[in-house]
Amino acid sequence: MKKTTQILGLGILFLFATTLSLSAQKCKYDYNKKDPITDEVTKKITFKPVYYIQMSFNKIGETYFSEMLLAYTGNIRDIIQKGDPIVFKLSNGEVVTINSQDEFVPSVQVTQTGFISRYKATYDIDAATLQKIAENPPTFFRMNIGSKVEEKEIKNGKKISEAARCILQ
Repeated sequence: MKKTTQILGLGILFLFATTLSLSAQKCKYDYNKKDPITDEVTKKITFKPVYYIQMSFNKIGETYFSEMLLAYTGNIRDIIQKGDPIVFKLSNGEVVTINSQDEFVPSVQVTQTGFISRYKATYDIDAATLQKIAENPPTFFRMNIGSKVEEKEIKNGKKISEAARCILQ
């Protein structure tokens, strides 16, 4: 009877240790470098708020920003204006907004099947906003591109929260 109790105890201890190691997964950065001259840390972590938009949280030294990549089929000429927002609704009901740093014009590429318009824009974000996203997963996304409004429900809000937590480290 005593041997069974010991084996059961070891099994429970093993499961507990395994659970802890899985829940404490390391952050997976696209890059995490230190500048050899300034010693500033540069980090980037990428995620998709919706399936056709790729975003990243970035940190250089103590400065944070976000990048967005988006591709449309067709020759789209709408411009992301300086200050245009991306709005996230968080799981606690709070709304956070980040704004484009500059004006961004799409690049257009001709393919065998037609035109593809690609946007790459940079948005201001601060540590306080990242902390809110880290604590409350986003549930909804809205973005303005010229006269277009992109809005979708976010299915992977926990991954976005994890990305925010990681970039704050």
